[in-house]
Amino acid sequence: DVGNDIAIYGSKLYVVVNCSNKVEVMSATTGKRLGQINIPNCRYIRFSRGFAYVTSYVGPIQLYNPNAVPGAVYKVDTLSLKPIAKVSVGYQPDELEVLGEYLYVANSGGYMAPNYDNTVSVIELEGFKQVQKIPVGINLDRIRTDKYGKLWVTSRGDYQNIHSNLYVLQKKQGRNEMHVTDTLNVPCSNFCIQGDSLYFYSTEWNNFSQKNTITYGIIDIRTKKVVSNAF
Repeated sequence: DVGNDIAIYGSKLYVVVNCSNKVEVMSATTGKRLGQINIPNCRYIRFSRGFAYVTSYVGPIQLYNPNAVPGAVYKVDTLSLKPIAKVSVGYQPDELEVLGEYLYVANSGGYMAPNYDNTVSVIELEGFKQVQKIPVGINLDRIRTDKYGKLWVTSRGDYQNIHSNLYVLQKKQGRNEMHVTDTLNVPCSNFCIQGDSLYFYSTEWNNFSQKNTITYGIIDIRTKKVVSNAF
């Protein structure tokens, strides 16, 4: 129930199945089932140096729960297909991204509306511990890196007065810490970076109008400007 993410790493295909609390693992060439990784309320998967990293809401599906438990990232051995470590992050973490020696996690707090989380958790890969939380925007979702070492992060807003948005994070001058450098005021549900272009689309729901507003566009990642409102 609810395939939420899919990725190939090496010879294996991984499918994150959210509400069934598992990651199904198959041969990438034949589709034959090789195993199952049990992770509660799992969301997204990324890979680095022989390990898979999976975000988890940890607690059960329970909307509008002010007492929701913090989320986590599970570290999985891709040979044994067994979780070998877990680190707590923010509330209801969604996408994650590997950049250098760190793992960056977009925390949504989606079960805690209207008190959404607004942080990106920074996990040190070597020690597998959370070393920083970066304030960004409420109800975060997607996070990706570009070839210049910047992080692009989306916020879904509150579906009412605070709109979906796109943020840029870069390292502070002379330091290793990331911080928000640009707020683009562009609604974004998902995106893909190819070369110097970021292709995005938005399906933005509004509780007042009970309608979606659908938009598309292309951003030049060097200037951080929208250069087209169509593909």
